[in-house]
This record gives sequence, structure tokens and C-alpha cells, in this order.
Amino acid sequence: MTPAFWRGKRVFLTGHTGFKGSWLSLWLQQLGAEVHGFALAPATTPSLFELADVARGMTSTLGDIRDLPALTAAMQAARPDIVIHMAAQALVRLGYVDPVGTYETNVMGTVKLLEAVRQVPGIRASGRCQQRQVLREQ
Repeated sequence: MTPAFWRGKRVFLTGHTGFKGSWLSLWLQQLGAEVHGFALAPATTPSLFELADVARGMTSTLGDIRDLPALTAAMQAARPDIVIHMAAQALVRLGYVDPVGTYETNVMGTVKLLEAVRQVPGIRASGRCQQRQVLREQ
């Protein structure tokens, strides 16, 4: 990981209010990225997101990954170079209680994210040796 790579990059991060998403948001901010998050409100009080004041250094949009119009609008406003998808329903016990909701979030949420990516020009996937345009039909 080259810190200079992230400096000035616009990053759209789903799941930024969760534990791992909060840490990644802080890390990307520290590396100089312009972070735009899209996620549900933190699930606990207190939360790392609130305690570490993660939102202070980024644009935070609260929304449901399954809401394609809201997700697309947030992504279009962010005009990201890079998209990192971390939004998920990851709690095993909740998955047993609500398997359909878990499936909708984890599978269809990913489908909706990929559809939003198709609708927003300029998003690039990055590799160590090259940068390539995300495949999309024009």
C-alpha cells in the first residue's frame, strides 16, 4: 500500500458507520483521501463511529444499501474515483432471526451497489501496477 496513491482520491465507502468501516474511514482520511460514506446509522450507542468522531473528516450519508435511488444519488454527488463496499448484515444471530433481510442486504445490496457504479461515470478500479476502467456498457 502506497500512501501517496490515496492522497486526493475520492473514495466512496459503504458501511462506514460499522466497526471496520469506521477504522477504514479514519485510515483513508489519514492518508489524504476524500472519503464519502454511505451506511445505516450506527447500530450501537456508543459506537466507534461516534466516539472517534469519524464523520468530522468526511462526508457521511445515512441510507440503506438496498435503496438504489438514494445510493445512486449519493454516489453521483461524491463522484468517486474508487468504491469500497463494506456494507453488510454481518451478525450471525440476526441472520438466523431474519434470513430474508440478511440476504436482501448482503446480496441484493451488492447488486444495487454494482448497478449504481454502472450509472456513475469516472469510477476506476485500481491495481498495484495499473489503473483500469470499471467494465460497463456504454
